[in-house]
Amino acid sequence: MKIVYRLSDWVYKIEKVLAVIFGAAILISLSAGVIYRYFLKVPLLWSDEIAIFSLAWITFIGGSMGIKQNASPSITMLTDFLKGKVKKFVLIMGFLVMVAFIGYVLYLSVNWLNSPNILVQKSNTMQMPKIWSYLCIPISFVFMLVHSLELLVKGLYSSDGEAF
Repeated sequence: MKIVYRLSDWVYKIEKVLAVIFGAAILISLSAGVIYRYFLKVPLLWSDEIAIFSLAWITFIGGSMGIKQNASPSITMLTDFLKGKVKKFVLIMGFLVMVAFIGYVLYLSVNWLNSPNILVQKSNTMQMPKIWSYLCIPISFVFMLVHSLELLVKGLYSSDGEAF
C-alpha cells in the first residue's frame, strides 16, 4: 500500500517539474516569436511549433496532476445521498471503471505509436520527429494509472468511503 503512495508522490514530483519546463517553453517560445516578428521584423517559424507541442504535453500532464489532487470534475449527486459501505462500494466501482478506461486508452496509444507511419512523421518547421510530441499521451496515461491506483487503494482501505 505504501509503495503505491510513494510511487504516486514520486510521479507527482516529476509531473510538477515537467509542467514547469513545458510552461516555460510556451512562455519563452511565444515571447520570442512576438519579439522577433513585431520588433525585429524577422519571424521565428519554429516558435509556434514549440508552443503547440509544449501545450499538448502540459495539458496531458495537468490532467494527470488533477487526478492526483482529486481535483477532476465529478458528479457527486448519487454519492452525496449514500452512506457507509454502499458509498464505499459505489466509489470503488467508479475508480475501477476509471482505471479500466485509463488502461484501455494507454493500450490504444501504445498501439498507435507502434504503427509504422508514426515513426516517419516529422514536424513541418523544425523537422523534429512527431513521436516526441505524441509521447505525451502514453506517458501521461501511465501517470494517471498510478494516481488512479492510489485513489483505489485509499478507497479500499478507508473505513466508510469518506477518505475521498
